[in-house]
Amino acid sequence: MERGRKQRLSWKVNLYKGLQRLSSHDPSGALKFFQIALEACPVSERKELARILYFTGITLRKIGLYDSAVKSWNAARRVCRSPLYSTYVKRFSNEYGMARQAHPELDDWRAFYSIQIGKYLKTKKSHSFGTLAEQDMIRDLIFDAWQELIRSGRLLGKTAKEKLKEFHNHEIIFPYFFVPETIAMSLGQVERQRQGMRLCPCGSGLPFHLCCGRRQGGWSALGGKL
Repeated sequence: MERGRKQRLSWKVNLYKGLQRLSSHDPSGALKFFQIALEACPVSERKELARILYFTGITLRKIGLYDSAVKSWNAARRVCRSPLYSTYVKRFSNEYGMARQAHPELDDWRAFYSIQIGKYLKTKKSHSFGTLAEQDMIRDLIFDAWQELIRSGRLLGKTAKEKLKEFHNHEIIFPYFFVPETIAMSLGQVERQRQGMRLCPCGSGLPFHLCCGRRQGGWSALGGKL
């Protein structure tokens, strides 16, 4: 009985440990404890659940995962209405539910790029790029399509909601890539290491594998408009 009680309260211990790590300028360590606390916190504890999500967002932002931070604050706001959570969402997010960029056109580009990358990766069993050459070609195709969309004037005067509809409806004919398994295995480790050092072409300033190249899941699936 005592053991069960300790397990039920373990989320509080991990929340406290996470806050300690955060105050000690160790966001990576803090994130691990917040994740454990989030998974263990009872759904009935809505205020505390939102509090964990709030601090998770702060931690993610310190690490550089700006979009994930916004999604975490959005989730906190949905769990428990609070002016604090709404303030953070409005301050750091754009109309697409993503991290705000320096210029509105960059917000549009990131939304378009993320949607098109998502479409392409869904067509692959691995849900990831096989080689850097493939990644570069797809990026160039999406950028060319973006330039064409801008020149067409179809985005002028449209709201973010209308632009999103345009982005989703915009079809790009992507090529089919096949990498033989033996080559993929020999190149896999090198490619993953090199991709980790490449900045995402969407302009976020993050490595590609931490931005548009990530699989949808974990912290990225907390919520968002896209």
